[in-house]
Amino acid sequence: MQPFFLPTAIIIFDQVTKILVEKAIPIGISVPIIKGLIQISRIYNPGSALGILTTAKIPIITSVIILIAWLILIRKRAYERLDKSLRLGVGLIIGGTAGNLIDRIRLGFVIDFIDLHIWPIFNLADVAVCAGAVILVYSLIIRNPEGGSGE
Repeated sequence: MQPFFLPTAIIIFDQVTKILVEKAIPIGISVPIIKGLIQISRIYNPGSALGILTTAKIPIITSVIILIAWLILIRKRAYERLDKSLRLGVGLIIGGTAGNLIDRIRLGFVIDFIDLHIWPIFNLADVAVCAGAVILVYSLIIRNPEGGSGE
């Protein structure tokens, strides 16, 4: 897989789902997907993860741009040397982070819509970032505690 295929696919999928939710679900209305478990509830999140730091827009945008640039640099320079799980983790984080960054720059907030009732409402970009982080932790610490490429 090419180094930027996964992040690009995540960005597109994330932005398309957010546009569809914005067009179909009014603010304040929840649409059940699996009764009592999952619903679509559109909210606007001006803060960072879980809605914290709502007044720190410039620091959030700046730090996210730096993170994406750093991840892209690592990915570009070391793509062939990274094992597949590290490539996957970094690709998920780049795509998810960039998806939410697009919202922050374009709208001043992030569109969240996946509501599990027991967790703050989130979006597909958040899922990609969290999955990428879990894969990185697993790859770097649990699967390969001695370091190296693991292959």
